[in-house]
Amino acid sequence: MKTAESIRKLGFKRWYERTLLESHAYLATCFLGMLTTFAGLELVADRSNAAQSLLGLAASAFGVVLVVVGLRRYARLLAPAEDMGDRAICPQCKTYASFNVTSSGPDAADETTPPDRLIVKCRQCGNEWRM
Repeated sequence: MKTAESIRKLGFKRWYERTLLESHAYLATCFLGMLTTFAGLELVADRSNAAQSLLGLAASAFGVVLVVVGLRRYARLLAPAEDMGDRAICPQCKTYASFNVTSSGPDAADETTPPDRLIVKCRQCGNEWRM
């Protein structure tokens, strides 16, 4: 599991920070795609030259692709990071993001746990919980 390996390697705080930075870079890409789309539409609306209209159409199409891809990647990265950030507090001692990943996936005894959940152990008090 890529998330569990990344958290083990970097630690939760650094993983969370990097995931947020990457997701917001995709949001900036989405914004640049919107600007490209509108600039292309301006070229199409000018109608002074057929080549300019084709260039505007191509720029608009490229901008739309940037918007769609950027927005999808932004949401795909941000939602799980925020969800895990909300559950990174030890239920016993209330310490934030001070844990080690002990395992990932469902427990053998509990098949209802989703496979993307992590079993973590607090560094302060030793409490184990599911993230």
